[in-house]
Amino acid sequence: MQKTLVEPLQAIFSCNLSIMNQQMFVGGLMTDSWTKNMSFSMESFRDCKRHDNVARCVQPLIEKCRQSGIVAVKVIRLHMSYVGQLLSSDPDLRLIHVVRDPRGTVESWRKVADKGSTSMTNMRLYAKLICQRMLTDCQIRRQLELKYTRRILLLRYEDLVTATDTVLNDVYSGLLQLALPSNVVDVIKKRLHATADNGAWGTLRTNGTATATNWRRTINSELLNYTTDTCRQLLAELRYN
Repeated sequence: MQKTLVEPLQAIFSCNLSIMNQQMFVGGLMTDSWTKNMSFSMESFRDCKRHDNVARCVQPLIEKCRQSGIVAVKVIRLHMSYVGQLLSSDPDLRLIHVVRDPRGTVESWRKVADKGSTSMTNMRLYAKLICQRMLTDCQIRRQLELKYTRRILLLRYEDLVTATDTVLNDVYSGLLQLALPSNVVDVIKKRLHATADNGAWGTLRTNGTATATNWRRTINSELLNYTTDTCRQLLAELRYN
């Protein structure tokens, strides 16, 4: 896990992208058409990649990274036990711990998962595992907060969509100690109130608040009761009572 998670993240934060596995820049999501419009900073890389080798094409990314005031990485399901090492090795690093009501997470997963894996038995197991994992992460995060004061922020997805201005101010003014750029507010609000949704894997929503709470209307009552009971400690920890 050190090689798989920690070292690549350290390389990204230090803009030392040349030491990373080059397949990261040519495979996986980099081959999907929807990524073509994701970031202006990637345009020079994509143009170069069409005509030259990847190693040379990574250089524009490195230069762009070094010019940036903030380098941000979204990591899905990174176990909190690895975060302490990252915070220790980089005094400028800040952590935003994003969580969602586990009942919403479970119902969201049921909607996008293969139908063969969404039996009640499997869903109950998934609910139990995700709540155990989230609770462990929360417990470790609270320990880290004592050691790395003012460098960690807990962010609930539901708060982001219902109190966007407050949450963004907490991120910039509180955590990063930077002025909140107006264009960031505009972009977030446009994604939460878009003219059309762009699917389960997209980030555009016509009503972000409704998206965050839709699970209440669609979740199976048996699964809801099981998840609420099994995740009781986590729900209290995150104030989802």
